[in-house]
Amino acid sequence: MSPKFCKSRAIAILFAAIFVMVCAPRSIRAINPAMTLGVTSFEAGISYRDVQWHAPVGMITNPCSQADIFEPTIDWGDGTGEHKPDTNIQRRPFYRENQTPIVENGVYLFWDDSHRFARAGTYGAKTNVTLHCLGDPSGNQEIATQTTVNAYARVPVNQVEFTQNDKEISEVAGHGNVDITVTLNAAAPPSGTWVKLEASPAGTFSSLPPYYHISPQQSQETIRNLEVRKPSTPATLVVTASTVGRAQETDQLIITP
Repeated sequence: MSPKFCKSRAIAILFAAIFVMVCAPRSIRAINPAMTLGVTSFEAGISYRDVQWHAPVGMITNPCSQADIFEPTIDWGDGTGEHKPDTNIQRRPFYRENQTPIVENGVYLFWDDSHRFARAGTYGAKTNVTLHCLGDPSGNQEIATQTTVNAYARVPVNQVEFTQNDKEISEVAGHGNVDITVTLNAAAPPSGTWVKLEASPAGTFSSLPPYYHISPQQSQETIRNLEVRKPSTPATLVVTASTVGRAQETDQLIITP
C-alpha cells in the first residue's frame, strides 16, 4: 500500500469523522427527574382537601441558574387530564432593566389537594416540567417522569369507643380527658385510612380533629387526651366515626360538672 494512498485514506477518515460529529443528530443526554412524587399511595374517593390536610406530594428541581420558562404539570393517569398543581415556586424579575420573570435554581414543593381517584387501582402518573434556562438558545426542554401510584379502597369502621388507659369508660368529669379508640374492619392499606369524626352535641370537646388518620397496616388506633368541656348540669356525649359504609357510634358518655 503506497504512502500516497495511506495519506488519502487518512484524510478521508478524518473528514468522515468531522461530518459525523457536525452533521449527525446529537444524542440526547440523560436528565435527572425534575419533578418527583413523594407520595404514591392514596385512598380512592377522597382528597387531601376533603380531610383538611395540606401536605406536599412531591418535589420540583430547577437545574438552571435561572429559568425564564419553568412550568410543572401532572397527569395522574386516571382520565382527569393534565393540569398545573399548586407549588411554592417564586418568580421575580431578572433585574430592574429586564423584567423577564425568572425562577432561581433550587428545589420546590408541589401540592394537589383537590385531586381524588374515583376508583381503586394502579395508575401511571406522569409529571412533566417544561423549562428554558435563561441565556440558552431558543427551544424548551421537556423533562417527563412516569411513576406508578396506587389508589386503595377505603376500609370501613368496625367500632368506636370512649376509653381511658385502654379500657372502655362511660363517665368522665368536666375538664377531664378522654380517649377515642377507633377499630377498622381490616388493617389500613399502605395509604392509611382517614376516619371522619363528629361529636354530638358539637363543641363538647375543647378540640376534636374532623378527620383522623389511621396509620398504614394498623386496624386500631387511639386518639388520646381529648378534653371535654365542663357542663353546668350532667350531659351526654356521642362520637360518630365513618369512612365508607355504615357509620359507627360510641355508647353515650356521661359528663359530670
